[in-house]
Amino acid sequence: MFDSPFTYCPKCGEMVLLDQTQRECAAEHRCGDIKCHLAETFSGIDFEGVQPCKEPEHERRQ
Repeated sequence: MFDSPFTYCPKCGEMVLLDQTQRECAAEHRCGDIKCHLAETFSGIDFEGVQPCKEPEHERRQ
């Protein structure tokens, strides 16, 4: 059974899975670095673009 969300991509002319990142999809379908019409529909998390978390500042007890 295949239950991942998918839709038709007008750029590559194929059905694409939406449970990945836009970057993964572009690599798989050889789209390159273009404006993706489906960019807002991907549910994957791109950890390469995530900024590191800032360490919380703790107050010293006196």
